[in-house]
Amino acid sequence: MKIYLKYYFKLICGIFKDRTLLLSFAIKDFQRRYAGSYFGIVWGLFQPFLTILVYWAVFQFAFQGNPVNGVPFILWFSCGIIPWLFFSEAFSISSNCFLEYAYLVKKVVFNIDILPLVKILSSAFIHMFFIIILLLLCFVFGYYPTIFVLQALYYFFCTVVLLYAVTLITSSVIVFFRDLSQIISVLLLVGMWCTPIAWELSAVPSYFHVFIKWNPIYYIVEGYRDSFVNQIWFWQKPELSIRYWIVTIFFLSFGVLIYQRLKPRFADVL
Repeated sequence: MKIYLKYYFKLICGIFKDRTLLLSFAIKDFQRRYAGSYFGIVWGLFQPFLTILVYWAVFQFAFQGNPVNGVPFILWFSCGIIPWLFFSEAFSISSNCFLEYAYLVKKVVFNIDILPLVKILSSAFIHMFFIIILLLLCFVFGYYPTIFVLQALYYFFCTVVLLYAVTLITSSVIVFFRDLSQIISVLLLVGMWCTPIAWELSAVPSYFHVFIKWNPIYYIVEGYRDSFVNQIWFWQKPELSIRYWIVTIFFLSFGVLIYQRLKPRFADVL
């Protein structure tokens, strides 16, 4: 327990100390991702936007997506797919952060603890754009923003913590096992369809519900819906909140342990 607390304290202090550098690196990373293309950031916005349109068209017209609890399907679906797109993109690129920034990993004086967060925050800029799109959709369908919208900041924080926890594991392991990036792509595909993003929880037998509710992404997706359309506070669902933080703290503890064990060997492999 003392070792875990020591590692936690070291990570948190290091991130807080380098918070200015973290934000600066995140902005530069975001700009660099689209610097080589003619249309630049437009591609970063177009791809997820097209993804939302395709999924919506398939489920709305091919599968006759009906309103969910009185909420138009496109709005209900967007509240679920937008946080998922943020999670999936950030998870994919953050897992390769030590490979991409190998030249920094080899510098003894640089705090590489912030590199996963650099990628996560870089992805968050696109996510903020889609939050604006989601707010516009709410206006179109008569769901005007209330104080509950501020709760989305809490669920955004939950997403960032979960991402940092899991990418501490994957970004550390992928340095030694490069095939993990392909496994991550498969896991994200499975995760998309195993989470009630485009389908309702009631669509599966009740004995599956307990397993789905232990999925931390389910907590985040439902949280966005509660913030924008359902108007439910997170403390009104204490069981889901407890399950989420149990799973997330487990991943974070395991991630910190794996990272601290493998970190001294990064420079030898990269």
